[in-house]
Amino acid sequence: MKKWAVLPLLIVLLVLTAGCPAPVEEIITAFSPIKGGLKLELSLDRVTYQPGEELRATLSLINTTPEPISFSTKTSQLFDLIIEGPERTWRWSEDKMFLQVITPRHIPANGTLSEVLSLKIDLATGDVYLTGVTVPFELNDEQILLRTTPLRIRVE
Repeated sequence: MKKWAVLPLLIVLLVLTAGCPAPVEEIITAFSPIKGGLKLELSLDRVTYQPGEELRATLSLINTTPEPISFSTKTSQLFDLIIEGPERTWRWSEDKMFLQVITPRHIPANGTLSEVLSLKIDLATGDVYLTGVTVPFELNDEQILLRTTPLRIRVE
């Protein structure tokens, strides 16, 4: 008889938790200081990864002004990631090739220019720090290089 006394409690717990969605990790974001009316944003959709998984980082150059902003970069590359792991530090662009050509860029008033960078997590377990950066460019006779604060992720 005592075995069945727990059954109503189990049924109540099952009913209460049946409609609950699985926990979702929130998007984490880091920003650079504003320079020349531009701000760099780095966003990740997760904070924990397994070794060998793909990480997708969204880098966005945000025009914080009510006027359009135009500039050129010396290559086809605009963004990069600095990855600082427990064993080594490297850049996303290390094994990439970019066109060595003047590339005009245009960001509308209060607009955004974004790119998603993917990389495979080839690291031992531990904390990893990601920092978003732009390539250097000139805007209104000022040299601009934006760098976000680092985001910490965990490789488990």
